[in-house]
Amino acid sequence: MLIDNKGRLFGKINLLDLVVLLGILAVAGRFVYGALTGPAATPTGQDQVIEMTLRIPAVTQWTIDAIQVGDEVYDSKSNTRMGQIVDAWWEPAVVVREMPDGIVPHESDTHFDLYVTVRGPARVSPNGVTMSGIEVKVGRSNQYKSAFWAATGTTVAFDLNPPER
Repeated sequence: MLIDNKGRLFGKINLLDLVVLLGILAVAGRFVYGALTGPAATPTGQDQVIEMTLRIPAVTQWTIDAIQVGDEVYDSKSNTRMGQIVDAWWEPAVVVREMPDGIVPHESDTHFDLYVTVRGPARVSPNGVTMSGIEVKVGRSNQYKSAFWAATGTTVAFDLNPPER
């Protein structure tokens, strides 16, 4: 008989012990296989200089006056240098007003949408773009700062081959 009345295989090996032993061997085999094959090759990407354009919405004139071409820009959370401002421009922010005939979009006289282009080192890979280890993507918001200002900006464009400045 293959299994006796005590649950032993061939009357000698307990089935529960056999299952535990096979599990241990499987886990050990996986580690040995991983050690012999080495880590999977992953593309590291290419280091280069890029320009990232940020949109900082609905700022006042004070913020516009504080931001200057040449400012160093840092990630607010990690204090990591992202790059240097090479261009900045603004346009009136569009705000909505509730009027008797409904909600109407209107250009603000006091608030502006600020656009800032930051030039800095980046790693471009098939998985995305990182600047100083910070992942940046179009549509993603991040908090930025310099010595004289801080704001939340959304990435709106990249130039992966910017002209020399």
